[in-house]
Amino acid sequence: MKAACPPVPLAVAMISRLEFAMSEQNPNLRSVARSEGASPAILEAVLNTVVDGVITIDEAGTICLANAATARIFGYAADELIGSNISMLMPAPYAAEHDGYLRRYLETGERHIIGIGREVEALRSDGAVFPIDLAVSEVRVGDRRLFTGIVRDMTDRKRTETALRRERRFAADLFENANAIVAVLDEEGRISRINGFLAQLTARDSNDVRGAGWAETFVPEDDRNSVREIFDRIVAGELVHSSVSSIVTRDGALRTIAWSGRHLVDADDVVDGILVIGTDITELKEAEQRLVQSERLAAIGEMVTGLAHESRNALQRARACLEMLELDLAERSDHMELTARAKLALDELQRLYEEVRNYASPVQLDLSKCQVKDIWKLAWDQLATMRAGTDIQLRDDCAVESPKWRVDRNRMLQVFRNILENAIAASPQGSEVVIRCREDRLKDRPALRITIRDSGPGIDSEQATRVFEPFFTTKPRGTGLGLAIAKRIVEAHSGEIYVADDSSPGAEFIMVIPR
Repeated sequence: MKAACPPVPLAVAMISRLEFAMSEQNPNLRSVARSEGASPAILEAVLNTVVDGVITIDEAGTICLANAATARIFGYAADELIGSNISMLMPAPYAAEHDGYLRRYLETGERHIIGIGREVEALRSDGAVFPIDLAVSEVRVGDRRLFTGIVRDMTDRKRTETALRRERRFAADLFENANAIVAVLDEEGRISRINGFLAQLTARDSNDVRGAGWAETFVPEDDRNSVREIFDRIVAGELVHSSVSSIVTRDGALRTIAWSGRHLVDADDVVDGILVIGTDITELKEAEQRLVQSERLAAIGEMVTGLAHESRNALQRARACLEMLELDLAERSDHMELTARAKLALDELQRLYEEVRNYASPVQLDLSKCQVKDIWKLAWDQLATMRAGTDIQLRDDCAVESPKWRVDRNRMLQVFRNILENAIAASPQGSEVVIRCREDRLKDRPALRITIRDSGPGIDSEQATRVFEPFFTTKPRGTGLGLAIAKRIVEAHSGEIYVADDSSPGAEFIMVIPR
């Protein structure tokens, strides 16, 4: 049974409710509530125009008045609300505790919600719990105390906030976990934010680079002008796709990136930043280069294969003829010297033929666990004739105890021979060639790092960029294929070989071979 709400002068209650309800709404309606000539009918009509629920209870928690918005929000007819306890609009456990809250306030004056707006849960007629924003004020009518609440349904707002949070979480997850570079720059090209992929790729801390210039931080100096031109086009509104340029990592390594970029605008269509997305295509470009090189080698291989039989036969016939000629000229020392020169020329042709054939042939590995030290020592011993009379020494400065690595012994012997042969040729008499090794990592795999430094004049920067090109040589004799072959063999082991870029005396070749 509904409780009877003690009689309250209707106009007083309505004015109180209207003034409270209009405190943040139309001041014209508030003035209507205060006007002396406002009739109850006018006040009721005005109250029912308020979009928020307005509800008044007495000291016992009984609903005395409720506007149309209250009925709509809670799903009740107005007459179902009047005379009922306000707890009917509250979910458990608040419904059972409400009368105690109200009684405690009346006794102590301690406020928990009265005079304080807050977000709470409410209960609809169908049992659905939903969020509301509730503001409660107290009014005294004679010796009576009434409480008026303004109720705003927060369901749509909460749904929007939840969707917005979900979208922000999704965007944040996408930004951080994308397997691609994502960065946001301001219109001046300063870094606002970079994602984890770029930070890891370049070994930089995202917090450290925030506010720094993009070009100065990530772009090689030679590329900065062209990158700035592209940046200006994006700021001007152009959508850039598939622009390829390099970025530099903290340790100076270059990565090849395919870029897309667009400008970001705010609500007023004013440029608010630049979004750039990049795909690391370094390995793809390297694979393309290897494919081109492989096609070139295949063409050379076909040519060499076609010539192989006839060339070998021609060399053998020439050698046989020389040997027969030597028999006839055994007592003619002057002529024997000529035949010796001809044989040396044939030997040189044979060596050239073998080098071209080796370079053009596919590198097929026969891997086994090998003592790497033994391989380079054997290569050094095989060059004893070349070293004769030079007093050039090999100094072994390996920091790894008996390094055993899974390699092709014969192929790596060829690599060490080629590098050590060049080192001996470049080093002055009485000097030394130093081999060092230590454990390292290559693309997250355990690796052995081997350096070979000679005591010669060194390699200048231009030569260093070409030293592994086929047929490039600075020596008056030789094919220029030795280091090119060495590079192919090392790369077939999934390793790297390069020339050290430093100012120390001599040339230093570095090999990194994964385990």
